[in-house]
Amino acid sequence: MFVAHGFRCAAIAVMLITLPCTLIAEDKFPLGDDLRLLESDTQSQEYAALLAQMNGPDLDAEWRRVETRDSAATFAKQQGGLEKVKADPALQAAYERRAKIREDYLNLIRGVYAQRKQTAPFDKGQVAMAAGTVRGSEVPALDLAIVLPSPGAEKQWPRFRGPTGQGIAVGDASTQWPTTWSDTENIAWKATLPGDGNSSPVIWNDRIFLTTAGAAGSQRSLHALDTKNGAIVWTYELPEHAIEPDVRDKNGFASATPVTDGERVITYFGSGGLICCDMQGKLLWKYDTSNFNSLWGSGASPLLYENLVILVHDQNRGASLAVALDKVTGERVWSIERPKAMGWSTPTIVRMKERDELLYAGGEMLTAYEPRTGKQLWSLAGPTKEVVPTIVIGERLIYSASGRQGPTLAVRPGGSGDVSETHLAWTAVRGGPHVPSPVLFDNKLFVVNDFGIATCVDALTGEFVWQERIRDKFSASGVLLGDTIYFPSETGVTYLIRASGKYELVGKNSLPDPILASPAAINGRIYMRSGRVLYAIEQPQ
Repeated sequence: MFVAHGFRCAAIAVMLITLPCTLIAEDKFPLGDDLRLLESDTQSQEYAALLAQMNGPDLDAEWRRVETRDSAATFAKQQGGLEKVKADPALQAAYERRAKIREDYLNLIRGVYAQRKQTAPFDKGQVAMAAGTVRGSEVPALDLAIVLPSPGAEKQWPRFRGPTGQGIAVGDASTQWPTTWSDTENIAWKATLPGDGNSSPVIWNDRIFLTTAGAAGSQRSLHALDTKNGAIVWTYELPEHAIEPDVRDKNGFASATPVTDGERVITYFGSGGLICCDMQGKLLWKYDTSNFNSLWGSGASPLLYENLVILVHDQNRGASLAVALDKVTGERVWSIERPKAMGWSTPTIVRMKERDELLYAGGEMLTAYEPRTGKQLWSLAGPTKEVVPTIVIGERLIYSASGRQGPTLAVRPGGSGDVSETHLAWTAVRGGPHVPSPVLFDNKLFVVNDFGIATCVDALTGEFVWQERIRDKFSASGVLLGDTIYFPSETGVTYLIRASGKYELVGKNSLPDPILASPAAINGRIYMRSGRVLYAIEQPQ
């Protein structure tokens, strides 16, 4: 027995001595989250199918993920250089693993381009910028506040992404939010809508407002529904008008979210104009935007500020639109010229001690205007040429994310002129979403991008906290309920992720329809809208 035990110990000793360096390297030099996801993607048939579905701009952005924070080149530099790495078997194994992931990923991308009879950009000399966070200037930060659209708005869901425009649920510490649901479970009611659309529902007291459109942009309508049962209370149908060209199916003709102050509801229909109805559905005024002409269609939502309704919507064919109207009369108060660009971001307003600033990201520029006059205050270069996400406002910084796989910028407002060199606090080089907007909680910025990469960064420093893959696609922006963010997907699954410094998926709930509209969450009820169905989701009390 002693001899057998001795042989066993000897065998274990031999195993330890001959343990492959790759296993030692995996334990001692684990992959960073973004490189780990890259390795997983190279081995995934689901990811290969996703690549095959990507359009040209998305694929061009996707291959740049190869330059991770933990790439072979970065690893070698961090370890003291390639010669030192090659002299240590464990270091060399870790380096070679990283190099192999890179080559496997590029081969995967290369194959997709080959199927399209194209040469991959990296085989034509294009180089991706290294991932990571670039620190900016140290200008003293200001205390920031969010401007609500009207008195009493804090108790309502009056605009895109709620009263603050930040995707934060309306409730208190005692509010019980639903954590499980299906097509038949925890559904207070569901309403079939008389048309398609991706506009989010907005709520004021017992009324829900949203928009729909018929086939090819016909019969565009604003509806008011009853919160008790989802019944349509009234409909304002837009008169016949010229239909804008080249509207993408995924975007549709009813994507802009209405805004209300409890006395009127205002919404934007692209070439159908900006319209204002009273709370009973009577048309009060209409502002003509019949010359709207931009690839993929309209989508930016109007914003209320004091006595103004403000609409900013860049166009790459027609003249970009930036206008403020008297919300009572519809008379134009100011309008400004903006360069032609493709953009669907909804503006927001930040308040500092000395002034308010209207913030808008688009056309490769983040710009601040004086909201009462439209006068430009400052600008900062950095966003990509197509911006959809809304700007997020923190206690000291504002955050602008843009895709495709573009940067996330942390900026100190309050400047004058070109502040690109003076007011940029940090830049996260890659990973920005094309459509979904980020959520800020506890000084952490959370986002799930269009192709399912969930990321958390430190909002104060821009440092990477965690990253995980959700094998789904996303267009809707997440909403924060308590300490959990609800991210609806294009397959109808909503992913519940804990808003913390560690990735934790706490639930998944399915509905039978794709969800592209951002949800509303108020007083314990979630309103989730698919193209033609509105769901009221509620936990039984």
